[in-house]
Amino acid sequence: MRRFGLLVAFLILAAPVGAQGIDGQPAPATEPTIDATKLGVSLSRIKKGLRTMESLDTQEGSPLRLEFQVRVYGTAPRIDVLEGIDLLYGDSPGSAPTHRQFIEFLTPQIYRSPVMPLSAFGGWVASHLWQRSKRSACEAEIANYRALVMQGVNISAPRCTQ
Repeated sequence: MRRFGLLVAFLILAAPVGAQGIDGQPAPATEPTIDATKLGVSLSRIKKGLRTMESLDTQEGSPLRLEFQVRVYGTAPRIDVLEGIDLLYGDSPGSAPTHRQFIEFLTPQIYRSPVMPLSAFGGWVASHLWQRSKRSACEAEIANYRALVMQGVNISAPRCTQ
C-alpha cells in the first residue's frame, strides 16, 4: 500500500513538469484560428441553441437532473443495399455454385488447361493426313503394277513400300 501511495504522489508531482517547456518556462499556449464559415455551421443557430439551453437550466433549477440534447444537421449518407449486385443477369448472392464453378473449384489449375495446344493438334492432323494420302498413293501404284503384270506387260517394280 505504501508503494502505491508513493507512485500516486510521484505521478501527481510529475504532471505539471511535463507541461513546461525545455527551459522550465510554461509552454506558450497557441490557439488555432478557425474560420467558422468554412465549417458549414451556422453561428446564429448555435447561439440560439445556447440561449435555449440557458433558459431550460434556469427553469429546472435542479443540479441533479442532467439533460443532454444533441442536434445534428447534415445530409444523410446514401445507403445502397444492392450495390454491386446484377439483378438481371448475375448470380443470386448466397446461393449454391453452378456446375461450372464447382468443377473449377475442385479441379487443380494444371489439369484445367487443354491436353495439347491447338497448333500441335493441327500439326498432328496435317501429318496424319499426309501419311494417309502417301499410303493410299502407294497402294494405288502397287494395284496398278499388279494389274499390268497380270496382263503380261513388262514393267519395273514400284519404288514405294508399305
